[in-house]
Amino acid sequence: MSQPEQPAFPPTSPFEAYPEDRPAHQSWPLIFGGISLAIGVFGLCTQGLMGVSVFANEWMMSRMGMETTPPPDIIKWSAAAQAAVLVPLGIVLIAGSAMLLLRRPLGARLVLGWAVARLVMVVVGLVVAVVTIKPQAQWAVGIVADMRDSFRAKGMKEEQLPPLIDQAKAESDGIRNIAIASIAFSIWPAAMILVLTRSKARADIEAWKAAASA
Repeated sequence: MSQPEQPAFPPTSPFEAYPEDRPAHQSWPLIFGGISLAIGVFGLCTQGLMGVSVFANEWMMSRMGMETTPPPDIIKWSAAAQAAVLVPLGIVLIAGSAMLLLRRPLGARLVLGWAVARLVMVVVGLVVAVVTIKPQAQWAVGIVADMRDSFRAKGMKEEQLPPLIDQAKAESDGIRNIAIASIAFSIWPAAMILVLTRSKARADIEAWKAAASA
């Protein structure tokens, strides 16, 4: 009777596991690459729309039948400057995330570069928001006043009009929202820096490089 075939590479001990298929267990590129790709697409679309909406505010409000105060120039150009940086960064994140899903070393470098640059932009955005908080609040007060006048001219009753905004409260609410947004926008870049700089990820990336050059 023939003997059963033995495994080609048996363990040295009955309690020792077979060597793992390392590439099959690299799940982190799929998880973090997929989330980063979704964030990149959403952020690119959102930032692009926000940048356009600041300049198209008067046109959009006129299409709704209302004449409102245009945004101050400092708000327009600060929004345009941030969009000019954040939109290309979004493209970098999308490209890097797609490459990370494919386990390309360049993808890890692109995502890591995006994460560092995004944290820098959080600080820049925080400074810009603090500097422009007063004109932002003044603009918000003016828009509500314009809307009330427009609705009143159309026959809306006084009690149905949107409430007036207090500028001091608008500024304090703005500062709170700036702090919340800064923390929120920092979470994922910080997480990706931690993920991509840990020893396991660096070892995996080196393995990808070796496989690509083999």
